[in-house]
Amino acid sequence: MKNYFIIAILLIFMGCWNAPAINTSYDFSEVSSIKLNRVIDHSNKIGSGQIMEDNLSFMFMKNGFDVSQTKEDGTVININANQKNRLLLDCTLTEYTDRETILIPFRIEDRGSIETIITQSTESDEKNKNALATTSTTTTTDGGSIQESGRVEYTQARVGLILKIIDENSGLLVWSHSYWYSGIELPRTAQICAKNSIGQLSDLLEKNN
Repeated sequence: MKNYFIIAILLIFMGCWNAPAINTSYDFSEVSSIKLNRVIDHSNKIGSGQIMEDNLSFMFMKNGFDVSQTKEDGTVININANQKNRLLLDCTLTEYTDRETILIPFRIEDRGSIETIITQSTESDEKNKNALATTSTTTTTDGGSIQESGRVEYTQARVGLILKIIDENSGLLVWSHSYWYSGIELPRTAQICAKNSIGQLSDLLEKNN
């Protein structure tokens, strides 16, 4: 039973950690800014697009970038004012599920037990003056039992996204990444999903600037 609870806990806090796809010939040191395009709501949740936009903006700020938001340009991540190349960041929500209940059935098997009793006795033969030893064995077998009605039940939230970065002038796809994360609460799950995906992009930008 203990092992099933461990498995359930691991399933609750899970995420994919695949590496992003990067155009290695693109010079990220010449990037001036990144414009975050509007994120479309997932069909499961009205307002999920704005929530993810806010989380992405917040994570860029947490990583030390200047973020501006205007009616004309929307959200822009400023990287290097001395450069000229502008990138466009597209985010597509592939999953946005709140409080999905998952049941993990299990069964407990009692394979039974075997008890063996060995009894020894010694009898003397007066005529031959020899001792005669006798042994008797008794075996008891318990058939055991199987219980199949048990189950582990837990509730999880799940968020998934695909990020694409395109050079505004050339239309070249320079960076792409897909990510998903499962947790207990949807707002926290969305935040961690944004944090882990933007963290890898931030490392790339900081390394080249």
